[in-house]
Amino acid sequence: MSDQPRMKLEPFEAALYRLPDGPALADAFQKHIEEVIGLVNTNRRVGVVWQRYKGPLFVRAAVQQRACADISIPEEVEGVSLEMLMLQMADVLQRHGSQGLRSAIAEHALRIFRLARERCSLAGIRGAGP
Repeated sequence: MSDQPRMKLEPFEAALYRLPDGPALADAFQKHIEEVIGLVNTNRRVGVVWQRYKGPLFVRAAVQQRACADISIPEEVEGVSLEMLMLQMADVLQRHGSQGLRSAIAEHALRIFRLARERCSLAGIRGAGP
């Protein structure tokens, strides 16, 4: 697998570590990101959900701001909310992912959905702490 998709996601992974319970989220991210990218690229159903709910546009919008101190994840792109993308991806990955990925989604999904709803800015995550 190319390092290109993985490199684009490094800022998100680093931001996860700064959350109060972030190390567990970041570890799950590290453990399963290659599987998720693989499913997006090889499983038609997963790829369709990723495209239909504007996954590439959300990632591109955040990555383009990478040089800024405040990397923002948009709340909405072309009429699709970040929350809807995440809900739909969680659903399709639960159906097509490995048992390990399904378990990680079940364990961490509520926390991630809450983060998406509460803060779409990684700067807010940077300032989060106990």
